[in-house]
Amino acid sequence: MPAAGLPAAMPPHAALRAVLRKGLLTCLLAVPALALAGLAITGTSDPLILTYSLLPRILAALVAGALLGLGGAVFQRVFNNPLAEPSLLGITGGAALCMAATLVLAPVLWSQGYQIVALAGAGLALAAVLAIAWGPHLNSQKLVLAGVMVNLLCNAAYSLLVLFNHDFLSNLLTWQAGSLQQNGWAAPLRLTVLALLAIIPLWLLERPLRLLALGDAGASSLGLPVRMVKLLMLGLVSCLAACVTAEFGQIGLIGLAAPALARAIRQRANPGLASSALTGALLLLTADQCMRLLTPFAGDLPVGAAAGLFAGPLLILLARRAAGSVPLTFQLQAPQRKAGARLLLLLGLALTLAFAAALVMGRVPGGWSLALDGRELARIWQWRLPPLLGSASAGLCLALAGLLLQRLLRNPLASPDLLGIGHGAGLALALALVILPAASAPAKLAVTLTGAGLAMLAVTLLALRSRFDPARMLLIGAGIASTANALLVLVMAGGGQRGAALLGWFSGITSSTSLPVAVAAALTGCACLAGSLLLSRRVDLVALGEPAAISLGVSVRRTRIIGLTLAALATAAGTLVTGPVSFIGILVPHLVTRLGFRGTASASIACGLTGALLMTLAEWASQTLAWPWPLSPGLLAALLGGPYFLWLLRR
Repeated sequence: MPAAGLPAAMPPHAALRAVLRKGLLTCLLAVPALALAGLAITGTSDPLILTYSLLPRILAALVAGALLGLGGAVFQRVFNNPLAEPSLLGITGGAALCMAATLVLAPVLWSQGYQIVALAGAGLALAAVLAIAWGPHLNSQKLVLAGVMVNLLCNAAYSLLVLFNHDFLSNLLTWQAGSLQQNGWAAPLRLTVLALLAIIPLWLLERPLRLLALGDAGASSLGLPVRMVKLLMLGLVSCLAACVTAEFGQIGLIGLAAPALARAIRQRANPGLASSALTGALLLLTADQCMRLLTPFAGDLPVGAAAGLFAGPLLILLARRAAGSVPLTFQLQAPQRKAGARLLLLLGLALTLAFAAALVMGRVPGGWSLALDGRELARIWQWRLPPLLGSASAGLCLALAGLLLQRLLRNPLASPDLLGIGHGAGLALALALVILPAASAPAKLAVTLTGAGLAMLAVTLLALRSRFDPARMLLIGAGIASTANALLVLVMAGGGQRGAALLGWFSGITSSTSLPVAVAAALTGCACLAGSLLLSRRVDLVALGEPAAISLGVSVRRTRIIGLTLAALATAAGTLVTGPVSFIGILVPHLVTRLGFRGTASASIACGLTGALLMTLAEWASQTLAWPWPLSPGLLAALLGGPYFLWLLRR
């Protein structure tokens, strides 16, 4: 007997999916309705708050969410890539960096309108990404990787600006997290007028955008100027995303989740720009109003972080159920010659010399100092050795973890950051530090390993159905990272003084690293390197593909389980020192490939040495450039290694 309202031929799993879609749509519409009912009650008691704060906040959420959803839909359809959206491609990061830089260096530009400053920053970021990925068809995989790098560079530079000018830019910290609090109608109305002005050009470009679904060759055969249309669409939606960033800060993942949710609800590959815009508006309104209702219990939380609590699980669900696949096969080309033991010896010698120089040479109250006598060496042992050893060990661990992930999953974008493993480890450690601040180094490592292992297990289990499809794995990883990062912000916000103490660790500052923690990270990194060497032959065969590995007698599942466990352990040790965000895991494996290390055994050693060398140099620079204020070596590593990596991508 068929269920009421469903076709008789509908199979049970299809009926279940239909019920889930209807339930999802009902929740998306019901939560804002309940929030509006709460606003009516609030307005009865205080009409001024309703008129000048709550109603403008609703309009801001609706318009900003619509523009972000619209931008994500255009980016994804232009590049035929579910990972493309303004914040991931560096647009919002560039706008934020340009606003902070001009506020410090040229505040007179703000008198001309901060929206223009944001547009300039977004334009520069988009130009950089397009210049790197430009080719016959605007390579989609290279574009995503270039966008990730540009976004990391912009965020690193922004964080350094805030650290150097904390008193001057302290108000930008709340803005950067994405806040929709309003004290009038000016900002929401400005954004509404901008959205209305963009309707006509977007409507005119809707048909050309649909033709792009036929592919560049098919659209060109019908007389469509493909590159011109792509550039027009990208320029228009980048301006809209930059204006949202200028008014309300960085609100991530809405542009990524809204088009995916619209596709799931409408069951169409291209549901239309209006559907994505409406879904983005409702999604952001839901996140913002839920956070507003939780304000009496958890304090005022920025919607940019809170949106991750809603968008993260949604991305995971949609990534598992999405049809089709977007191949991510891009790899940096290795040189023709193969690197050998001589280059490994040079890397080892460079690491030894850099580590020794960083130990004995540094800045003191009287200027530069070269520690040679016993008293100065004792001070080095106490103050310089722990953070230096910890940073070098973290570089080894994170670089090795990135190499194992990229080779086992055959995904050039796999890294502890992008797959959410570092965020899972960071969340577990943050909870432990708030609850048990006096925990020993082994206990902290065990807790961090638990968080990394759970995140890795979640990514692996959720990706099994798609046979580790790269695009779906990145969506799942983005969802886990978003959820864990939002929870981490909540932990820091609700942890009182202990939560505030986590801010330094969260930003990657290593000056407070203890010697037991540094030694634990070093021993863990060496153990993971030894495990990688023992597993290297099987990893090489798995990288050839599952059929080839199975035909040669390799158990692909067992190899992946062991390798991913090593990656989780290495990520936990690195996160224990440098916090949940790093740059080494995605940068170093590609640099090592470029140097000519092809086999997993030699590449593992090279990754460990290169990662440790980069973080040693970054740690020394972080302790000397702005002395006596410490900087984050992870941020400095991003600023030093990022441009070189982008140059390699362009080549």
